[in-house]
Amino acid sequence: MYQTKTEKNYLWIFFTMFSIGLGQSLVFTSIPIFARESGLNEVEVSLIFGISAFAWFFTSPLWGRYSEKLGSHTVGVIGSIGYSANMILIILPLFLFEKGYITSTFLLPALIASRLVYGIFGSATRPALFGFSGKISSPEKRAAVFSNLESGFVLGTVLGPLIGAFLFRYTNNELPFILFGAIGLLVAFQLSNRLRNIPEAKASIERPSRLKILDRKVWPFVFVSSLASIAQAIIFQTMGFYIYDKLGYSAQEAAIYVSICFGIWSVSVVVTQSLINPLFQSLKVMMILGPILSSLSFIALIFSDEIFALMGTLILNGVGLGVTRPSYNSALSLSHDKKFQSSAAGMMGSTLPIGHMAAPLLIGLYLLDSAYLYLLSAVISLLAVGFTLLHPYILKSDAYK
Repeated sequence: MYQTKTEKNYLWIFFTMFSIGLGQSLVFTSIPIFARESGLNEVEVSLIFGISAFAWFFTSPLWGRYSEKLGSHTVGVIGSIGYSANMILIILPLFLFEKGYITSTFLLPALIASRLVYGIFGSATRPALFGFSGKISSPEKRAAVFSNLESGFVLGTVLGPLIGAFLFRYTNNELPFILFGAIGLLVAFQLSNRLRNIPEAKASIERPSRLKILDRKVWPFVFVSSLASIAQAIIFQTMGFYIYDKLGYSAQEAAIYVSICFGIWSVSVVVTQSLINPLFQSLKVMMILGPILSSLSFIALIFSDEIFALMGTLILNGVGLGVTRPSYNSALSLSHDKKFQSSAAGMMGSTLPIGHMAAPLLIGLYLLDSAYLYLLSAVISLLAVGFTLLHPYILKSDAYK
């Protein structure tokens, strides 16, 4: 796949996404625990991530638009530096609180402000780098390229908690965050060197191109991607409860099995995006097959009454998401000219936090019966299939196969 000098820059974009995956998974798995130990409750912890997700939702399309003006090179580096700054800043308030330098009154605002750095500036990475990749990749390779870049992030989410757990055990709570932040800075420096002389990554004197959300070649893909985001967020936010409540494990055992299950899920996504997706000859098939597999996995989850059945269900879910997400990204990308690639990537990037914003409103169903919630996820996935089949543009477009 990576033959020309320009295409080899995909590798550094892959490493950038990988480094962000490392840190993001570490933050999501450890910060809630450290915050709880420092006296914050579940609602306060959710605010730390919810406000950041809200900011991401609005800033991602803006960064996509202005990466055309400032250059994918500049905006991509801004996003990488924003991520690295967040990694160091997010652990700082907890460290200062533990040492007695700040009181509990300032802990929550400090954590929210620290995480907000990622929501505002970290959201620049994906629109810039996926937009750049859309410009330099051929239509035939677009889905495979996007799949590989997505798999870089997911691979980072597999290794992040493992490396973090090792360092937490043998060093201290701060070192993993500092280390991953430093890795992000090194990758950003290398990315800057690689992209600064490439015409497609440079700043433009022209007015930045902007896609409109209501464009008939934009909103359908944003809509189905948002549905996928909501369905996946439900399973992410309830899996720990499901293992603890339904499978009968202790809290300590449940914590271990959650890590194992999501590690298996992440590997299935990486394998799908790296090895299976390049075999597809049609994006239209991927956009139908992926949500169907996801829907089947949610239905299977209802009947998973032991840990190995649950692992098998998560593998199926990982395959479904691994097919679905790159197909939507690629279809939107191929539907527009090169000058709109960063704007398109920004639009799709804004759908990622929608699930985490909407899922808390739906998770009340879990209190009635977990089956209701996972059945809802299956229905949401099938709604995406039905919309794809019935919409007048998605399957009838000549922009992609």
